[in-house]
Order: sequence, then C-alpha cells, then structure tokens
Amino acid sequence: MSLSSSFTDFSLAELFLLIEQGRKSGCLSVCTLPDLHITGSKSQHYYIWFRQGRVVAAANRLNGQGLITKIAQRGWGNREEIEKLFDGVSAVTPLGLHLKTQGVLGAEQLNLLFASQLQQVRELFEIQKGVFKLDSKAVVPVREMTGLSLRATEVALMALRILKNWEVLSDALPDADSAIKSITKTQPEQRLNPLEWQVWEFASGRISLNAIARRLNQSTALVQQAAFRLMLAGLVEEVPPSIFGLEIAEYPLDENLVSCSTSRTKISQEAGTMKVSTSFLQNLVGYLRTKN
Repeated sequence: MSLSSSFTDFSLAELFLLIEQGRKSGCLSVCTLPDLHITGSKSQHYYIWFRQGRVVAAANRLNGQGLITKIAQRGWGNREEIEKLFDGVSAVTPLGLHLKTQGVLGAEQLNLLFASQLQQVRELFEIQKGVFKLDSKAVVPVREMTGLSLRATEVALMALRILKNWEVLSDALPDADSAIKSITKTQPEQRLNPLEWQVWEFASGRISLNAIARRLNQSTALVQQAAFRLMLAGLVEEVPPSIFGLEIAEYPLDENLVSCSTSRTKISQEAGTMKVSTSFLQNLVGYLRTKN
C-alpha cells in the first residue's frame, strides 16, 4: 500500500488513526514546504516508522544514524563501539534493545531516547503546509528502534493536547451545535486529561458542544478540540443537532468520574518491542512541553 497526499486534504491525526485501525506497518515520509514569507526557508524531511499500527521509531534522516547519534550526543556510548556491538546482530533485533541486553543502556535511557523521537513526531502536528507518503512496503530499520512502541493514536493524542495551532484541523473538528455520543459500554481505559473526562461525561448524544462549554465554563473551541480527541481515541461519535433536543440541566456533572482523569491505560507488548513503563507515559507530555 502506498498513500500520498498533502496536509490540506488529510490531517496527520486522521492519518495516524487510519494507520492504527488498519494495523499498518511501514514508513511515513513527511516533507514540509518552505515558507515563502521567510528568507532562506527550506523544506524539511521526517520519517516515522510503524509496526502493526504502533509507532516504533522516528528520525529526520535515512542513513540509519539517527538513534546512534542521539546516544553519542548524550555521552551514553561511543559511536564506533556501538557499531561494533551491533555488528552481526539479528536483523530483527532493535538497536536499543540489544544495547540494553549488553548493559550499555538502561530502561530509563531507552525511555528518554524514545521520548526524543516522539518529540520529532509531535513537531509535525504543527505543520500547516506539507506533503506525505505512506509506504507500507518500507522496511522498518532496527538501527533506529529503541525497542519501545506506542499506539499511533496514543502518540497523536499526546501531540494534540499541546498543539498550539489548530487551524489545520479546523475542518475536522465536530460542529459546535452537534453533540457527541459514547460508543463504548464501559468507562474509557485510555489516559484522558481532566477536560476530556468532563466532556466525555456529557457524551449522551443529546447535548450540544456549545451547551457543554457553557456548563463547564470553557470556550467552545476547547470543548470541540477535546471532543475531537475523544473521537480520535474511538470513544465517541458526532451526533447532528437534528437528532437530539434535551436540555443540559438534565445531566449534572459527576465529580467522581472527573476525578478519574489520571486513570489507567494499557500498552501491549509486541514481538521485537518492549513494554513502555507507566512512569514514562505519565511524564512524556511534560517532557514534550519542555522541549517547545
């Protein structure tokens, strides 16, 4: 499968959802377009690798030196020694995982390396002009892999929570006069922030986003964005205004549900990957925010 388009036709968030739902593997190549209003502005290239719908690596080069460079820059290993250690290793063993078994890197160091790769992915969500190509036949380079992975939508949600410019996603947001309806029978197991929990509680399919915003004393735009993230997570669906008509007063806020905003999430382990630690997930958004 090969898919090419621009961000004016297809947002990165929607693309990540497609990749996860289809359990796609391969490489997503992204090329930013130069800003004609900035002297010397040039195109930039980024590469994100997926395995079975999960992000496993990211780099801004295709020479297989991205992860090794990060390790060397942090003083965690000598480039030549790393190359020697990895020489002759199985073609399916991630570099980071091999270095951990050799005692060169620890679990926390792998977490930080993977977080720095995800930081590159997060920056792509700010792109207003660019093109991309998804190649499902591309080989995932083990030299760029830490051994960690995250669901594509989990990565997208973290990026969207700190997204500054929502202009590129304006057409994808649910209408302010629409409602949202839960499509799950149980409480979400995904990691939601407080506003997302509050909005999800009103996902009855009969209360407009405008009304929810008034009830929560939040701007409509923020509620729309939270609802979009819930849609991306597969928790709710948009309901046109013609279908509902009940008043918001009939649905008081349950503070017990809101307090669950730090609830659990499940990160499964796949072949050739390691389980992401809970502490890593809890601190990742803060890490990305400090790198702005």
